[in-house]
Formats: sequence, C-alpha cells, structure tokens
Amino acid sequence: MNIQKIINLGGKIIFDEISNLSNSKISLITDDLKEDLFQAAFPSGKIIDIGWYPEFSKNGSFKILLISNRDWGSPTYSETAKTWKSLEKALKNTLKRMQTP
Repeated sequence: MNIQKIINLGGKIIFDEISNLSNSKISLITDDLKEDLFQAAFPSGKIIDIGWYPEFSKNGSFKILLISNRDWGSPTYSETAKTWKSLEKALKNTLKRMQTP
C-alpha cells in the first residue's frame, strides 16, 4: 500500500498494521485480517480508515472509509476491495475525494 501518498497530503498515520501484510496472499493471512488495519488523520479533520469485514473471514473484503467531522455513522465515502490491487485503486479514489471540499 502506498502510504507516501497519504503523507504527502498531510496525513498522520495513527496506526498501520496493513503494511506488514501488503501483497501477502489473502487466503494465507486471514487470521491477521481484522477491522482495524489502518487509520490516518488529516489536518482538515478527515480520517481514512481501512479494515477487513467480517474480521478473520476468507470471504471478507477490505473496506476503506473517509470520515469527516468524526461522523462514523455517515462516512463521506466508502469503497470495498477484495484484492491488494483493488485496495490500491480504492485508496486512490478515496484520496481524490479528500481533495474536494
């Protein structure tokens, strides 16, 4: 996962357990796939959150959320991904939404 893009936009990494898993075969790491994998906060008050839902399930998927004003009940943007490649695309889409007011 390209965390440098997040840092370049002023993001502060709150926690990152996804980098150690990146590009591992998902079927081999399901015991490590949980709801809390990555979170970054931005000066604008926005948060990017990435997790695996349902936790520890080989049938799950990554969920990436863009949260504004700490409103976890109504994410500004949400996308799911089943593969590392599609997660990169979802992150790119989320970062594009970050740059719009």
